[in-house]
Amino acid sequence: MLSEPVIHIHQLGKCYHIYENPQDRLKQTFFRRRKYYRDFWALRDISFDVYKGEAVGIIGRNGSGKSTLLQLICGILTPSSGEVKVEGRIASLLELGSGFNPEFTGRENVFLNGAIMGFSYPEMESRFDEITEFADIGHFIDQPVKVYSSGMFVRLAFAVQICIEPDILIVDEALSVGDIFFQQKCFSKIREIISKGVSCLFVSHDTTAVMNICNRAVLLNNGEMDHVGPPEEVVSRYFSRIGSRQETDRKNISGAGMPHIRFNDPDLSSSIREHNIIQPHHPRHGDGGLEIVAARITNGRHEDTLEVRMMKDLMFNVLIRANEAICDPSVGIHLFDRLGNLVFAAGTRQLGHRLPDLAPDQEYIVSWKLTFSVQPGEYTFSLGASEPSQEGANYGFIHDRHEMLGPIVVSADPSTAFPFFGMARLPMSINVS
Repeated sequence: MLSEPVIHIHQLGKCYHIYENPQDRLKQTFFRRRKYYRDFWALRDISFDVYKGEAVGIIGRNGSGKSTLLQLICGILTPSSGEVKVEGRIASLLELGSGFNPEFTGRENVFLNGAIMGFSYPEMESRFDEITEFADIGHFIDQPVKVYSSGMFVRLAFAVQICIEPDILIVDEALSVGDIFFQQKCFSKIREIISKGVSCLFVSHDTTAVMNICNRAVLLNNGEMDHVGPPEEVVSRYFSRIGSRQETDRKNISGAGMPHIRFNDPDLSSSIREHNIIQPHHPRHGDGGLEIVAARITNGRHEDTLEVRMMKDLMFNVLIRANEAICDPSVGIHLFDRLGNLVFAAGTRQLGHRLPDLAPDQEYIVSWKLTFSVQPGEYTFSLGASEPSQEGANYGFIHDRHEMLGPIVVSADPSTAFPFFGMARLPMSINVS
């Protein structure tokens, strides 16, 4: 990675002239010996390098100069001092869809954007299928983009930029739009192209995303470099600049309760089928020897819901059926945040609860209560059914797994102090002596 940098920034600065009155601009034109403005340095003395295959995060409060820095790197702005050198083709996600013509169809805008970025028609034609597959907007690709929803517009704009095989990818808060499924897809694609040697500059207020994607991070403060280093260290410094200490004293709440098994309960089985949250379009894989037939999610009032307060419970009721003889089955859940990070995964086997063996065509219901000791936000989840694997106790042979379920929305009361910060709550005790 430490070869010649693909982005070299040395003592870079950007200064704007701030006029108190509109007429001062005209005066400055004719009376150059006098200064009718004051200098405002949006950036001053910025120096760092980005190497091939490296992802560097840029964080800072609003007005710290993040977007100005990216515009200087992309050549949209000219520097007032210092220099910036870029080697390679840049794909910049500064303002998605800025080159789209609303009267043109999605197809026409794909080729228009390609031409703006210097690609020939045959080159864009060879990438077109990949772009449309990633955007996933169906027949709307041949409709004028002015009729698109905001989500469809963003999908297509992002797909065009991400599929042109850039040398450098620059992202400025572009992934804060779209639903959780699209965001996970985008982050997965970004990780993929970084693994292939693409360099990335990633600007976001989402510090979890910065720590997840980036090798290094840069903290900007009032237009100046505050710190450069590992993402965790830079994020910690960022929060020390903006945060305030919270003192909490709350009781520890367990993460997951022991599951319950119900045989021959036709009423509950019927209600699970009737309120099934699993839909045919959800991705699914497994050999099918053990099948998850349906699943129902309820709160403490036995209401069907996919919303829960932080530190509160949801009840998962899963109906499983054996299509062949199954020995020592296990049923469990995987919970993912919007970046696709695995937040929590456990099943009956991990909880030390052995489920009864199943004969062909036999069914039963496995129910468990899960306390959402996680940060507020949206989470997708998967439900799986397995048998023990030869690889050992931590592995299972997957019979059936339903992916991309949800999303579950975790909320919190903003008027009260959070019981913790971070991805999830860990057991913690305090002793003062």
